[in-house]
Amino acid sequence: MKILVYIIHCFIVFCSAYLLSKRWRTTTSKLFWGSLFVHLGGGVAVGLIYSHYYSANDTWQFFNDATKLTSIAKTDFMSYVKLMVDLSDDQLYPGVITGDFRSLIFVKMLSVFCLISRDSYWISSVYFSFIAFAASWFLYHKMICYVPRSERAAALAILFFPSIVFWSSGIEKETLTLASLYFLSGIFLEWVSEQKIKKWFWLPTIMASFVLWALKYYWAGVFFISVFSALILLFLAQRLPQLKTRFVSTYVILFIVIGAGVSTLHPNFYINRFLEVLVSNHNTFVSISRDNNLIHFYELKPTIVSVVINSPFALVSGIFRPLIGEGQGWLGFIASIENFLLLLLFLSKLMSLRKNISTRVSVLFLAVGSYCVVLCVCLALSTPNLGTLSRYRVGFLPFLVFIIAHENPLVDWVAKKWKGSN
Repeated sequence: MKILVYIIHCFIVFCSAYLLSKRWRTTTSKLFWGSLFVHLGGGVAVGLIYSHYYSANDTWQFFNDATKLTSIAKTDFMSYVKLMVDLSDDQLYPGVITGDFRSLIFVKMLSVFCLISRDSYWISSVYFSFIAFAASWFLYHKMICYVPRSERAAALAILFFPSIVFWSSGIEKETLTLASLYFLSGIFLEWVSEQKIKKWFWLPTIMASFVLWALKYYWAGVFFISVFSALILLFLAQRLPQLKTRFVSTYVILFIVIGAGVSTLHPNFYINRFLEVLVSNHNTFVSISRDNNLIHFYELKPTIVSVVINSPFALVSGIFRPLIGEGQGWLGFIASIENFLLLLLFLSKLMSLRKNISTRVSVLFLAVGSYCVVLCVCLALSTPNLGTLSRYRVGFLPFLVFIIAHENPLVDWVAKKWKGSN
């Protein structure tokens, strides 16, 4: 019976994938099906590694808590529905260990998949991985439609970059948040390129915004600041041609002004509270981490001056560390190899920067660049543990890899060599 359940759900997933492939006209695309299997494999790998490698076992804890909610549904479905729609932070959840409000929201979402899979971790993981794949292909499709010569960079960054696929597949909060971020980024890209959004996109856009804000409000905050700054800059540039000589400075001003407005939407965004939370999280990680697995900042304090002084080192460390020899364990070693390759791509990109690009592409890269820089600095400062940071940076890494890999001669050279060998 159990095997039959697995077969039925796998059939549903592959039928859904086939329907998507027909919609995107990729039925015979090796890239499409290869990316699907890579994401499904990533979800399985997360479950196995958390079972045998990590002591902090949050993926399985989320699953166990979700099954507690499904047990309520099996005996009293209306009580389960009430628990699902109740977003207050003082609701009691019988048997649930997870106490963090954002994690509870995630557990509720996961419980829906547990309910339809008869409390199967692996089937739920397959559904999560499929959602991750569908969102990644959606963004990939938008990129190759609206950004010139982006096929190789988009495929590398969105579909196949190892740590991105691994940390955004399976039963993890990052899976749903990055999927939401991918969808919203695709919508933003279409809006920037065509100045309109299809009517049927509005409902999933609202849902994706809710999921992103509910699970990772700091990702959402930086993302929406970047998006609105870019849209306003594009609007102004079309009406004030003289802005083309002050593109970057105008964007920075807009980013700061809109950021000040967004900071009122969540208590942790208030500047004093934000700095206190950032340094408090930093100190917590320092207290529970080994010294050789930490980013060591210079007298980090909850002041603007201290954060500004430490930001350049946080940016470099957040992107390129752990370096080779710094990574702890075999996962750390793999991360250090990946970072070394990222450094090579970055250096190659620096030597081949183009000066003349279109206004829309300039706006797009300003938005993506500011999102990556701000989120990277904040994550590195608040999460100085190199192992944990390797997972958390999945929030900005796909977009950073795309910027670095786009029209990069090293990527083009490798692609040509790969085609030649095949």
